[in-house]
Amino acid sequence: MSKEIEDIILSLEKQLMHARSEDFEKLLAYDYIEYGSSGRKYDKSMQLTFLKSRSPLNHIPFIITDFNIRLLSSEIIHATYCTESNDTGIKSLRSSIWKLNEGQWQFSML
Repeated sequence: MSKEIEDIILSLEKQLMHARSEDFEKLLAYDYIEYGSSGRKYDKSMQLTFLKSRSPLNHIPFIITDFNIRLLSSEIIHATYCTESNDTGIKSLRSSIWKLNEGQWQFSML
């Protein structure tokens, strides 16, 4: 696996952690779906609506460890990692699917 691709995907994950609506608009694919720890399902429009009521973060509120990617195809990557909240110390396991759409990596559901 190319270290360059791993660095790109990690950078995109961090970009989303700043909670800027313009990043979410660009980086979330039209079919984006996320399941929260509560079991609730979130799509792109729900995320964008939520971000309208928040200010972007100047820093990433997590420590990221154990970042790994796996190439599922030439255009699909599965990323896994652990986050630890800087405020609470709570750790979470994370997983995301990134799909190359017209030259741009996007967080997707496939």
